[in-house]
Parts: sequence; structure tokens; C-alpha cells
Amino acid sequence: MKRLLLPLLLIFNAPAFAQSLTLSDIFDKPPVVNASIPTPEEVTGVRVGERHWYHYEIVNYLNALAEASPRMVALGEHARSYGGRPLVSYALSTPENLARLDEIKRARSAIIDPEADVDLNRQPAVLHMMYSIHGNEPSGANATPLVAYYLNAALDDALLAQLEDVVIIFNPMLNPDGLDRFAYWSNAHRGVNPSFDSNDREHVQSVPNGRTNYYWFDLNRDWLPHQHPESRGRLALFHEWKPNVQLDFHEQGSNSNFFFMPGKPERTNPLTPKINQLLTAKIGEYHAAAFDAEGVRFFTEEGYDDFFMGKGSTYPDLFGTVGILFEQPSSRGAGQSTLNGELTFPFSISNQFRASLSSLKATAELKDDLLDYQRNFYAKQKRSRGHYLASTEGDSTRLQEFVRILKGHQIEVETLANDVTAEGQVFKAGQAIAIPLDQPQATYLETLWRAQLEFEENVFYDVSTWTLPWAFNLSHTREPVRNAKTKALAPSEAGQALALAESPIGYLIDWRDANSPALLYDLLEAGANVRVAKAPFTALTTNEGAVNFGYGTLFVAPELQESIPEAALSRLSEAVSKGLGVYPAASSYTPEGIDLGSRDFDVLSLPNVVLVTGPGTSAYGTGEIWHLLDTRVDMPITMVDSHNLKRVELDRYTHVIMTTPLRAAGATAQLDAFVKNGGVLWLQGASTVAWAAGEGLTEATWRETPAQRQAAELKRARNNKASPEAQGALLPERKPFSTASDEYAFTLVRGAILQGNLDTSHPLGYGYTSSELAVFRTTNRFMNPSSNAYSSPIVYTDSPLLSGYMSEENRTLVANSAGLVVDERGQGAVVLSLDSPTFRAFWWGTQRLLVNGIFFGDLLEEPR
Repeated sequence: MKRLLLPLLLIFNAPAFAQSLTLSDIFDKPPVVNASIPTPEEVTGVRVGERHWYHYEIVNYLNALAEASPRMVALGEHARSYGGRPLVSYALSTPENLARLDEIKRARSAIIDPEADVDLNRQPAVLHMMYSIHGNEPSGANATPLVAYYLNAALDDALLAQLEDVVIIFNPMLNPDGLDRFAYWSNAHRGVNPSFDSNDREHVQSVPNGRTNYYWFDLNRDWLPHQHPESRGRLALFHEWKPNVQLDFHEQGSNSNFFFMPGKPERTNPLTPKINQLLTAKIGEYHAAAFDAEGVRFFTEEGYDDFFMGKGSTYPDLFGTVGILFEQPSSRGAGQSTLNGELTFPFSISNQFRASLSSLKATAELKDDLLDYQRNFYAKQKRSRGHYLASTEGDSTRLQEFVRILKGHQIEVETLANDVTAEGQVFKAGQAIAIPLDQPQATYLETLWRAQLEFEENVFYDVSTWTLPWAFNLSHTREPVRNAKTKALAPSEAGQALALAESPIGYLIDWRDANSPALLYDLLEAGANVRVAKAPFTALTTNEGAVNFGYGTLFVAPELQESIPEAALSRLSEAVSKGLGVYPAASSYTPEGIDLGSRDFDVLSLPNVVLVTGPGTSAYGTGEIWHLLDTRVDMPITMVDSHNLKRVELDRYTHVIMTTPLRAAGATAQLDAFVKNGGVLWLQGASTVAWAAGEGLTEATWRETPAQRQAAELKRARNNKASPEAQGALLPERKPFSTASDEYAFTLVRGAILQGNLDTSHPLGYGYTSSELAVFRTTNRFMNPSSNAYSSPIVYTDSPLLSGYMSEENRTLVANSAGLVVDERGQGAVVLSLDSPTFRAFWWGTQRLLVNGIFFGDLLEEPR
């Protein structure tokens, strides 16, 4: 292994660490290169590894290569991040392959079509190289200038032979917003003599760090729901090229050694073909040879898995592709002192470079096996007859988003053409969707739909379940329906565009639609008088006659001797034109239920929300809420860092939302006064609820396992100085040390779907039409229902586990426990939410709970 140490370079007013990386530092015998191909430094003025490159520098260099080299073409922009940064990709191969690139791309579709006649011998394999989906794992993206330079400039016969057999789709960074956030931090917090101490500021980025995207989401968990623009573009690129091998470059803890797939065998998704893992192992042999030649330690088949089909190295496995994960120990800056010695940024980059080249070699030499596997995956995959059916009542927006997700995976969706009764539910023609099981992407459809309760191993790197129709709270069939007649899904079936009819009484808005909250905020902001119904009724409307309305229906009415503001009418007209449920009232009299002048309509006010963020908080938890309110409810919020909260006059706000315990001193009394004066404090997560209860802000009682009770009794016995015999009787059973980590993992809940019983008459339940609600659970703490009979909007059922892993002990504890509790305090209320209602932005079925808590905060009380 060559030492990557160069003389220290001091640049006045622009300190730069002396280390950098060139081909001469990687190869014992530097390759002969084409001098007409520009080096990274010649284009950008920055050497690879000298510092962290920014998004624009990487793109500028790769564009220059595409202009200068016959082996590379720019494929253009496939997405644009929330921060406005383009995500681009390139094709790398021989000039001959690039000249017939369109033909090769067309052949990709033929390969997965069992009926198509395609000559695999004429087809190159496609290798998708993806780097740094986590922005604070930058060695991957920073390796791309040098990887691309070598692939374009090296005059090496072996390389040219490999490129004849492979087309590389080169994706230099998957998270440009996070990459730049981290690059700025690292470049701004090191000196001419950088510290290798892991405690140094350069290595400890503030929340949010560069791992996440603009809204602080982990984009590597967004393959399945593809809720963000980066993911949607990435998914489209994947299905456009249908690669044979997909590489996913990451970083891990600094004290580890390099990891590459295969992962832990027992944690492989049951739908993944065995040949997939055999090919993964074969490719791994090439990585092993490359790293052994340099004396770089590595490991496989432990720590990481291929179970969750929603991340970059596992998603491809159900599409006839082999996904490969790389994990390089992270320098998190210029360098760090580790248990293995000094780990430098250039050394990290060099390992990602080697893995890139060993992957190309493996793909070229295994081309025939990879193409055969992809062809046979689609020709021999299990297909069933019939359709899955799904519908939503009163919420076309949610159903349309569900369809968008399916289509993003190339899953075919149709419309139900005849009414069908199945599994005790009625699915109506034109309102329900039908998903055929007999289709090319039948395998991925199965993983989205299936419920799993039995597992070979009960330890998970990520979540243990992800059943999509439950995530969207759809009425759906669990088994295929054989008698469904279907027709093509047409965009026009989403709703007709209508004009807003005049009404001197006002307008009723169906609260069930997921777009209604954004409309409500706009109406309140426009100064409209908006009321919410606390009881169901049937109203007379000018366009639909008698219409049934449920809890949470909105009523926009003119104030006394006034008209509805023009801005509000304009917003209502826009909503009607988009098919939202807005109904002109024909009379205040209603045939059934409360009249429109009833005191069971409460006037709503404009919410003003504080979200506690910053040091000590969870970027994921706060990002999910920020994204929901900013992009879907279209409302501004005020984000206040935890250490600044005590300086804020909270009486200006209606809500404070916390997703982690508050560690800053001096704010507890402030929050208590805020609630008692009429504010709503939303506490999300078990640790947050437990902290608030300990601070006296609310009350919560917890269920305990026998072991927890035994530990508590032992602690009391010791505090009371009980006899040694009495203490000894309470000691736990002795167990082998080697089993400790696994036994602890078994107690965790790493993502399970629970059946909740929802009180639809409670303000937090407004807009739901069924008391059955699937909730995503990631905590192993279980809360008792409120002592007030009316104040537990969600209580889990007797046997609530729908899908995923939970130990028998946890299954016992969760039965009839509470997921959501309201604690009235003075004039305000504290909401205790153990679960994240907008988990990873795709749990659309529960996000309304948080939205209701914001708009209907004044209704949150504990009836006596």
C-alpha cells in the first residue's frame, strides 16, 4: 500500500490540507493516460482529496470530461433537489457502445419481456454506479472525479476490453444538498494543521448534518415511497436503464474495516432469488482480490443485510439486478485517529476507487451470468391470477399518491369497472383501483403488499415491514380477487373540473381529502370565517342535493353583515377546479343532524407553530414534520433550536412540537405556562413523553416487562437495605455473555405495523371514516391509556400486530395500550404521541392525526 502523504502545502488565506490523491498514489505502476483528457485539477484547480469537493465542482469536471472524451456522454439532469441543485448522470463505455446507446437502452426492455426475442450475446451488461446518498459519507462522491478520469484517460487494454462488455451509468452524487452541507462544514472547520481527534469540531457536525437531504430525510430509505425529487429521478433512471449491477457507496464508523456484500445470509428478503446472492458472492470475490492485493482489511456477511427492499443495495434485488453495498470507514473530514491507525480522506477515497474498478471487472467477466439472471428473473418469476383492490372514501388525493408510488416502480394499475364485494368490503366501479398480479413487476408488488409475522432471524438493520396499503390506510383486499373487471386508469377519472357556484349561506368542505388542510390554512390566512363540525349531519347543497358530512367538516360562512373575502373565494374556486370536495350550501337547515347554525360548529383560528430543532434533536423526526407542514399543508412554521427556546415569547404561538427530550435548562416552566395559558404542546416519541412526565409537564404511566419489574424491585430492595438473601432472590438468571447483544435486539421494535382503534369522534380523529387505523411503531415502550375515559384517541387492539417483528413479551405489553393521549392542562393541552404520524413522509394514513392536532387545538379537552 502506498503512503498517501505529501509535503504540507500552505496557501495564504486559503488553508488546504496537504494530502491529495492521484492515479500514481493508487497504482504501483501508474497507467499510461491520454494527455488530451483533462485531469481533475486542470479543470477545477482542486486536487482530489485536498478538501471536500462541492456539488458544482464535481459536475463541472464531469461535464468537461464528457466534452473531451469519446468514452463518456452526459445523459442530462434526471432530477433537481429541493435546494435547486441538478442531479445528473453520464454513460461511460467504448465509443462504439455509446454510438448505439439508444439501441442498447431499448434492448433493456426486451430483456425483461419473456415474450421478446433478444440476442443476449449482442448486449453489454449495464453497471449503475451510485455514490454518496448520504452527504456526510463523502468519499464516494469525491472519488468520482478520479474514477471518471481513469475510465476516460487510461490507455489500458484490459480496461478497454471491460468497457466493450459494459455500459456504465455513472451517478456521481445522490444527495447534493446534503453533500454541500457537509462539505461546507468540513472545509470551514479545519485549519492548515487539521486535528485527527474525533472530538474536534470538524468531525462533529451540528444537527442537521450532511447525511440527510434538504428536509432532513434519509434518501436511502426513500426508494420504496420515493417521496422526494431526488428519489423520483433516481428511480426513473434505474427503470430506464434496468441495470444488471447497482453499486451503492457508503461510509460507516471510523474504527471499522471496509465492508462489501453479501450481507448476513439469514437477513435476506424471502422473495430474493438464491441466484442473486450467489452472484453477489461471486462479485465479492473480485473485491476481495483487489483489497487483498493492497493489504486492506475487509469483512462480509455480517452487520448489514438484504432484507428491507427500500434501500439502494436491496431495492434492485427484486428487479433482476444485483445490488452491492460498500461501507468505507469514514474520516468525517481530513482525517481521524482510529483503532486501526490514522485514517485520511484520500485513503478513504482510494478504497472507493478500488471498489469501483473491481466492480467493473466483475461485471464484465460475469456479463453472461448477469444477463441470463435478469432474463430468467422475469421469465420464471411467480405470477398469480386476479387483482388486488384498493380504495379510499372521500380522499382521492391519497389514492392518487398511492397510484403514483406504484407506477414509479413500473407496477401496472387499472380502474375497477364493476362493483365488487370482497373480504366484507364493497369496492365501487370507477372509485377503486385494481392492481393485476400477473404483470412484469409481480415480485415487487408482492413485497409491497405482503404481511410478514415469521422471520428466520429477529434482528434487523432497518424496519421489519413496510406494507404499503396499510401505510396509506386504504380499504383493500389482502388476497387476490378473481372476478374483477377492469379498464385502463385514465387521469380524467380523478375528478371533474367545476366552477364554484354562488351561495349566500356558505360552503362546506369535506375534511377527508388530504388536500383539505392546505385549503383550510389558505382560507384562514385570507381572513375567512371557518368553522368545524363536531357532529355528523346531512346538508342540502345546490350542486349535489342532500350530502352526508362527518366529523371535521369545514363550513366557510360570511361573517355578520359581511361577505366572504375575495381571496378566500378565489381559493375555493381553485379547489373546486381541482376536484376537491367543496359544496355550496342551499340552506342552514339540514334534514339530519346538526344545522349549519348549530353551536356544534366551532370557529377556527390561524395556527402559529413552533418546531423545536437543532442540537440534541432528531433531524429525522423534525424533518418529517417540517416537510409535511411546509410542502403538503403549505403553511409556514417557526423552527427554534432547543437552546434558544427559553428566549422565545411563546404566547405568540399556538403550538409547540417536540420530537426529542429538551436538554436545555430553563424552558420547562416556560412550556408549562404556555400550555396552561391555552397552547398545545405536541410531544412525539416515547423518550419525549417520558421526559415531559418526569418534568411534571404531563402524566404518563408505562407498562413493564417482568424483567423490568424485577430490576425495579431489586433497586428498591437495595435502597431499603434489604437482606442479602432478599436481594439475591431478585437477581436475574445468569446468561452467556455472547448472547447479550442479540437478546437486547430481540426486545427492540424496529418497525412494526399495529392495528389501532381510533375514536373518529375525537378532534384528533376528524376526517377518518373507520375506527381501524394501521399505525407504524418503532418504540418498545408502551403507555397506559388516560385515566380519563374520553382522552385516548388511539388504543391498540387486543392483538394488534399486523406485520413485522415483535417479541412475545412486547406483544403482550402492547395489547390495549395507548398510542395517542390528550392531557388537558389549564386552558391548553399536551398531546402524547408515541408514534411518528408522518413516518418517512409516506405513512399518509396517520399524518392527519398531527394535522388535526394543529388545526383543532382549541377543541382538545378532557370531558368530565
